Amino acid sequence: MDSVEELESDPPLHEWPEWDWFDQITDLLKRTVRSICDRDMSTPAPLYPLLDSIDESADSLAMLIRLQRLRDSYVLSRVIYETAVNVCFLLVDPGPLSERAYSHARQKSLRNLTRAIKVAGTLIFKFEPEGAKQFLNQSTHKTWLTEFTSKSGREITSWTPENVQQRLDAIYLKFGESKTRGLAFGLLIYRNASEIAHGTLFGTLFSWGAMEVGHPLCSKDDIGKFRRKELRHMMKLVSYSLESLIRVVSSVMDEPDVDVAAANARTAYYERRGM
Repeated sequence: MDSVEELESDPPLHEWPEWDWFDQITDLLKRTVRSICDRDMSTPAPLYPLLDSIDESADSLAMLIRLQRLRDSYVLSRVIYETAVNVCFLLVDPGPLSERAYSHARQKSLRNLTRAIKVAGTLIFKFEPEGAKQFLNQSTHKTWLTEFTSKSGREITSWTPENVQQRLDAIYLKFGESKTRGLAFGLLIYRNASEIAHGTLFGTLFSWGAMEVGHPLCSKDDIGKFRRKELRHMMKLVSYSLESLIRVVSSVMDEPDVDVAAANARTAYYERRGM
C-alpha cells in the first residue's frame, strides 16, 4: 500500500495526506450514525450503540495521532477495528446474532453484581450485595448465565464462538470482496496492537522502532521518524477498515450514495499520491 518514496518522506504532521482520507471516512461514519439514529425500530438493535462507540473512539484516535502517541494509537485502533468487525458480523445474520450479543451483555452485567478476587488461592476481596443470589437465580437470568457458562462451570468470555478470522470469513461470504477488503487489511493492525496491549517486551520495543529487522535506528530523531511513518500507515489501515464498515452498513440500510462516497475517498487519496 506504500511506495518507498512515501515511506521515506517525513512531512509536518498537519500536512499528512492521510488526514484527508481519515477525515472524509470519519465524516461518513458520523453521517451513518445519525442516519441509523433517525430510523425506525426495524434497524438491528445493537447497531447504533456499536457505531456510536466507533465514532467516539475515532475522535479519540485523531487526538492521539496529533500527539504522536504510537503505542496508545495502536491499541485504540484495534478497539475500533474489532468493533467494526463485530458490527459487520452482526449484519451477516442480524436476528440471532443481535440476540446473542444482547444475551452476552446482559449476563455480563449480572456477573458484575458479585465480584471476588483470589491470588494464589487466597480470597483477597469479595463483594456480594444482599439478595444477589436470589436475583441471579431468577429463571430468565439463569438462562442468560447458562448460555455463557461452560460445562466445567467457567464463564465463556467471548460473545461469539467465532474468532476474528472466522468472523471475517463470514462477512466476506455475505457481502463480497469489494466491500470487505478493508477489513482484511485491517488485520495488519491486530498483531502489533495485541503485543502493546498485553505489555510484552516486543510491544514496547516495536513502539521504539527497535524491532525493524535490518533497519537499526541510530538516534532519537530516527525514533520520531519511525513513529510518524507508522502512524501514517496505521491511519490508512483504520480508514480502509472504516470504509468497509460503512459500505457494509450502507448496503444493509440501502444507502448507495454513502457506499460510493466511502469508496471514492480511498480512490481520491491514492490519486493524490500518484499511486
